[in-house]
Amino acid sequence: MVFKAYDIRGIYGKDLNEKFAYSLGKCLGKKYEDKNILVGNDVRIGSKKLLPYFIVGLKEHSNVYYAGTISTPLMYFGTKDKYDLGVILTASHNPPEYTGFKMCDKNAIPISPIEEIKPIFKEYELNDKIKLEAENLNLEDFRVDIIKDYKKFFLNRCSSSDVKIAVDFANGSTTIAEKEILSELFENAIFINDYPDGNFPSHQPDTLKMECLKDIIKAVKENNCDLGLIFDGDGDRLGIVDENGDVLRGDILTAIIAKEILKEKPKSKIVYDLRCSKIVPEIIKMYGGIPVKSRVGHYFIKKLMHEIDAEFAGELSNHFYFKEIGYFESPLLALNYILKAMEEENKKLSELNKVYNKYSHSGEINFKVRDQKYIMEKIKEHFKNCKIEELDGISVYCKDFWFNLRPSNTEPLLRLNLEADNENIMKEKVEEIKNLIEKYNKEIEYI
Repeated sequence: MVFKAYDIRGIYGKDLNEKFAYSLGKCLGKKYEDKNILVGNDVRIGSKKLLPYFIVGLKEHSNVYYAGTISTPLMYFGTKDKYDLGVILTASHNPPEYTGFKMCDKNAIPISPIEEIKPIFKEYELNDKIKLEAENLNLEDFRVDIIKDYKKFFLNRCSSSDVKIAVDFANGSTTIAEKEILSELFENAIFINDYPDGNFPSHQPDTLKMECLKDIIKAVKENNCDLGLIFDGDGDRLGIVDENGDVLRGDILTAIIAKEILKEKPKSKIVYDLRCSKIVPEIIKMYGGIPVKSRVGHYFIKKLMHEIDAEFAGELSNHFYFKEIGYFESPLLALNYILKAMEEENKKLSELNKVYNKYSHSGEINFKVRDQKYIMEKIKEHFKNCKIEELDGISVYCKDFWFNLRPSNTEPLLRLNLEADNENIMKEKVEEIKNLIEKYNKEIEYI
């Protein structure tokens, strides 16, 4: 069987199959010879199909421990300080036909597929003996329980609440440990799509697409909830809607959480990705923190957090990272801080949202292009009188608006995020850049 690749891009160059899973396992086993490796999987059909072949490859050279069906934050939690390598077979928020491999070291820092795995990767033959071993593998022989300590940590750390919440588990990995934790913390919780199913029958497990948020918005409104939350497929993203069913962007949530953390730990360094609203660094400075801008992506953010000893990081894409737990994503800690902000400020979530929604943000807009580099250079030339940074793509800062334009690593796309002082300017500038991209895209035909 073959499955579309996620998070292992650039190593194999084609769809993932049993041969790839075995080969990757064998290569990692050799790299971590006689070391201890923790393995888990999300609910995906592809993850479960490839898992036995991956473990057979691993165990030829290393010691394998199987955690079962878990979320990605649980994999990080279980690996940190206990295993030499942690691996989860997952495709995060993608449709059911995808699968992939996320890896981290003993500090829960992500391992780069391109920089650290590609140089050691080699394809191995999948003979009948290996196939038979994989097909008859008893996963219980490798089983370890990492959920017990995870539950204990959050039940001790997070406050019980009579706040009425609705939770959409999107039929993903959080239907197991995270569901148990939330059941104990919230007596008035409404759970939907709360059974594991790798076909994702309710909707794609994505916290950003509006078509995926319809269920949680409906549940909040019908049950008069104070807020709603939605996890993605592997549980490392948290989407939030207020009591009216309106969506709070990841950067607004970052600002809310940052303020609460800085009340506890003033002068802390807080990392935010360069797509975030200006309100984020403004709030961080206002409450005595040190804002640090980062390029997009968990690999870069986690490394940066370790390097500068940052207390917290947030992304527009609903990833929230905490030093407290190990510099990795924790939606449950994020929720705890959001509820704390509502309680301490005695505000509904919609009221908090208004406080922080000071500027007009476009959200991420994708443009299909023929030549990413050419168009970005032309855009730079067009805005040469503005301040330009090149941390990740190009970030252009003008008088009453700014934008970031960055290339996708996997598709012929340019991704635009633009923010302006008001909605009229925002719409006007988005249209201007859209027209410029179309113009330069046509030019390429004649070069």
